[in-house]
Amino acid sequence: MLNKKLDREEENTEKKTEVDRYLMEQCVDVDDVDFDLLTWWKLNASRFKILSMIARDVLAIPVSTVSSESAFSTAGRVVDPFRSSLTPKTVEALICIQNWIRSKPI
Repeated sequence: MLNKKLDREEENTEKKTEVDRYLMEQCVDVDDVDFDLLTWWKLNASRFKILSMIARDVLAIPVSTVSSESAFSTAGRVVDPFRSSLTPKTVEALICIQNWIRSKPI
């Protein structure tokens, strides 16, 4: 009886998608100080081939604490109505010069 139940569970597991099998996994306590997400995916890559590749790609993106607004800001409008007739190459040169002037000496 127990063998039949295990056989049915194995068949059901084989029919399920990788995402379904991942979602059925027991949750891991991530509050544990020693938990390493990259190591978990490395150890479970053979069980979740496609998801581990997605996780590798997503987790490789560096984290930034800078808001997107300030990341792309040059402290004011670069192209105002007066400068709107400048070519993109000239605007790029002005931004580079502005960065060079504001930078600290080496």
